[in-house]
Amino acid sequence: MSDQEGDSHYCRCGTRLARDNARGVCGPCQRRARDLGTGAPEVPAGFWDASDQLRDALDERHMGRVFAAYRNHPHHTTALSQETLAGWLGITQTRLSRIESGEPVTDLTKLIRWAEALGIPEDLLWFKLPRPRRSETPSTPAPVASPAPPAAPGLLDLSPGSGAGPVADPYRVIANIGEVVIVAIDRRTFLAGSGAGFLVGGNVMPLASYQRVAPEAIEHLAAQLDGYYRADAALGPHTVIPSVLVQQELIRQFLRVASGPARHALLRTSVAYAGLTTWLYQDAGDLATASHWANQALELAHRVGDTQLVRHALTNKAMICTDQQDGPGTLDLTSAALADEDGLCAKVRVQAMQQTAHGYALIGDRRGADYALDKAAALLSRVDDDYPWFNACRRTPGYIEVQRATCYNRLGLGREALPLWDQVISALPVTARRDKGVYRARQAVALAQTGDPEAAADAVAQAVAVAQETSSARLRQELHGVWRHLTPWHDHETGREVKALLATL
Repeated sequence: MSDQEGDSHYCRCGTRLARDNARGVCGPCQRRARDLGTGAPEVPAGFWDASDQLRDALDERHMGRVFAAYRNHPHHTTALSQETLAGWLGITQTRLSRIESGEPVTDLTKLIRWAEALGIPEDLLWFKLPRPRRSETPSTPAPVASPAPPAAPGLLDLSPGSGAGPVADPYRVIANIGEVVIVAIDRRTFLAGSGAGFLVGGNVMPLASYQRVAPEAIEHLAAQLDGYYRADAALGPHTVIPSVLVQQELIRQFLRVASGPARHALLRTSVAYAGLTTWLYQDAGDLATASHWANQALELAHRVGDTQLVRHALTNKAMICTDQQDGPGTLDLTSAALADEDGLCAKVRVQAMQQTAHGYALIGDRRGADYALDKAAALLSRVDDDYPWFNACRRTPGYIEVQRATCYNRLGLGREALPLWDQVISALPVTARRDKGVYRARQAVALAQTGDPEAAADAVAQAVAVAQETSSARLRQELHGVWRHLTPWHDHETGREVKALLATL
């Protein structure tokens, strides 16, 4: 292991720490974790009067300009990023950017939710905030709630004041990311049908309370998707799957009563959740269940009648073929996904092309892999990450470089893959723990291919630490793949060191 990675006076991001830093995490990483894990902080009483830009935006009744002024308020030591504020609001960074630069939002439900998220005083608003009702009608019962348990050690803070609300028994809060609350659910309760609920502001709304499907409920479900992807990257799939299955059950019950435009919107959201669930089970190493959800996504996409969603669902099925090392099967599915390619949006084309590259790499065709990735790279700037659903291309640092380096690994071109892995890993945010572990494992493969077992062992040690934190089966499979590439050194000291590290998994 290198001095830097083994020295306890370095943060996981590589920053050298002061010797009296007992937390093992640098200040910027602590702030990023705090920003992603909690809601907007309380601001002093004079905050809203101290910025002319903020008062002007409020007077203009333009919430997007309010957001921009809020981010750049002199109260903050440095300007807040769009990603941070978007996390507090429960929307994506891309969507926040559009809101800030676009026409004023007039949807009252959204305006109220955002104003409450930031704690904007009602006397400064151009609309009224709803008053809490002391009693609820039978068709809208109050959510069941009990005090939240203390935070699990080592995870995001859920103690009082952290922004996480109460969650009903038998739910145990694990973490919250933006509006998404990750909970552990008693299996017996979930299978009995009473364990599924709608998580709103930290409260669990029992399914039995819903007699109709309100548009804001569907919007809230869609807004949580990005948070679930981020939670998977930070915490691993096993932590996230139970909460996503709760939302899947909620959608299923909503579809029983939804009609008209609400049903169409709910079906689109259902496709997105089926795609998310497919990915989570892939990451957990359960390809049979992943295939089930991929088939669900494809069926739902046909029910929506959206060609973009259908082709995207085919690409997700191709990903499973890739995980099964079935190059021809991958190419069959991506060829179907790219039929009439010019009529497809950039995101569908990019993701289908990069999956095509993996298919070519699996059959040993480097030229085909490079050609597909070059076409994908040329389209990347045109990708809208919020359409047709919410998994990311452009929000993933070094997206094309990751695919190219992985293809080169498959082709045995470790020397060409190494500079790409160095570039990708250095650009990863601290929250992308699982991805960093996967990329370190793939970097170790490239190092083994170049005949550098000691450096490969260092990369394995870093990846093993992430695997222990996130329980990602995908990462564990990647690490066992490294062992195969280290076959010439199995009886050497380096090989024994790697074997001992893998045994800890």
